[in-house]
Amino acid sequence: MDFPFITATTASILAFLQVFLGLLVGFKRLKHKVGIGDGGNEVLARQIRVHGNLIENAPIFLILLLLLELANTNKLIVVIIGAVFVLGRISHAYALSQTTNPLTPLRAVGGLGNNLAIIVTAAMIFHHIFSGTYLNVLP
Repeated sequence: MDFPFITATTASILAFLQVFLGLLVGFKRLKHKVGIGDGGNEVLARQIRVHGNLIENAPIFLILLLLLELANTNKLIVVIIGAVFVLGRISHAYALSQTTNPLTPLRAVGGLGNNLAIIVTAAMIFHHIFSGTYLNVLP
C-alpha cells in the first residue's frame, strides 16, 4: 500500500485553512471584545460560521477521500475531487467573510463544490464496494 499522498496533501491544505480561519475568529473576538459566542455581533457570528462549516465538512470528506485513494482510484480523479472540495471551502469562506448577503454566487459555488465532492466520493466508494472489487471482504 502506497502512502496516501493526495489525501495527505489535501488534509494539510485544509489544516492550514482551518488554522487561518480560526485565527480570524480570534482576531475578531479581540476586536469586538467577545470571549464566548458571538456577543450579538453579526460579523463575528459569520466568521464563526465560516470556521465551523469547514470543521463540520472536512473530516468526513477526508475519510472518504482516503478510502477512495486506498481503493486505487485513478489518481487524477482523486486530485480533481480533492481540489473541488478545497476550492469550494475557500470560495465559501471568502464569500461569507466578505458580505452580509448570505446568497452570493461564490458562497453557492462553495457549497455546491463541497457537497458535490462529498457525494461523488461516497458514490465512487459504493461503486468500489458493490462492483465486486471488495465484496470478498464482506461476511
